[in-house]
Amino acid sequence: MKNRKKVFPLEIRQKVIKRANNRCERCGIDFDEDFKGEFHHILPTVYGGDISVENCSLLCSNCHRTAPDLKRKEDLMIYHEYFLRFASFKEAAQYYGVDTRIELYVKLAFDITKNYRNKY
Repeated sequence: MKNRKKVFPLEIRQKVIKRANNRCERCGIDFDEDFKGEFHHILPTVYGGDISVENCSLLCSNCHRTAPDLKRKEDLMIYHEYFLRFASFKEAAQYYGVDTRIELYVKLAFDITKNYRNKY
């Protein structure tokens, strides 16, 4: 039996399209009738990801191709703070003034913690 990827139901897809304002959530390119977005499982279902609005990103085909497949729920915050916010590691590193990926993750962790505290 083939391993079939779970598809997001119409209701979830509609909410994600609305949240994204019918644009790629990473690069911001607009979608129209001829140019459709792709729905990305941020955390794949094989690693415990669910079929929810929070686990779905609307991406163009190029951004979908480069999107990371996460393996842990803890990485969801990094995905939202890094992948959807910056076009590349280089851009994120320049923004934070760091040279290595580990330094970037430390800076992101501090930002996430600060933002979390400000929200709650």
